[in-house]
Amino acid sequence: MDSLEYIDAYFSGESSPEEASLFEQRIQEDPAFAGEVADYLGARAAFKEAAADERKARFRELYRRDAIGRAEVWRLAPRRWIPLAAAAAVLGVIALAWLLYLRPADASKVADRYIRQNLTVLPAKMGGADGIQTGINLYNSGNFPGALHQFENELRLDSLNPAALFYTGIVSLRMDDYDKALTLFITLATHTDPHVNPALFYEALTLMRRGRAGDPDHAEQLLKRIVEEDLNKKMDAEELLSKL
Repeated sequence: MDSLEYIDAYFSGESSPEEASLFEQRIQEDPAFAGEVADYLGARAAFKEAAADERKARFRELYRRDAIGRAEVWRLAPRRWIPLAAAAAVLGVIALAWLLYLRPADASKVADRYIRQNLTVLPAKMGGADGIQTGINLYNSGNFPGALHQFENELRLDSLNPAALFYTGIVSLRMDDYDKALTLFITLATHTDPHVNPALFYEALTLMRRGRAGDPDHAEQLLKRIVEEDLNKKMDAEELLSKL
């Protein structure tokens, strides 16, 4: 054989990329060397098969001895295994309960479900076709960019217009612009009565949906405040809290 070490280095992954490339090229160009590589691979396969047969035989013997030992243990001291089996069963039940019932829900998914159920359509204002109503109509038709443009026009006329702040925040939330939505809801909460305006609730909802580090905890604090102080959207806050 040309060089056992040379061939073995290639198949053991020890050759450099350049050496591997030359090795493969030599196989293609040198039939004698290719034959030596084939012999090497045949010998290697035979060795692996023999080693595998030997390992199987050793395993069978060890398994036979172990089986005899296990049978002896169960025959002499079966009571010792009962607590262990019971403990394992209890741990299994606890793990299953955690996975199915006790594990905290994903706040972002809870918020997304609420948004899909409650913010797909906005209630239309009664009477008049003002700018806010035009924005609501655009929103309800699925034209979020158009609705956003309309609501922002209203904000340009009055930067503290409660309806414009609220609806711009809602459409920003639906467009996944969470930072903008939070700014709008915080501004609204600062300038309106939280017993009347639901800004705190939607701030919490936006934090849940955004889901950055610390957002779920902050959202939970806001929801608890809404419940404790009997603020606007108390029932919805209780619903979300029950799912977190």
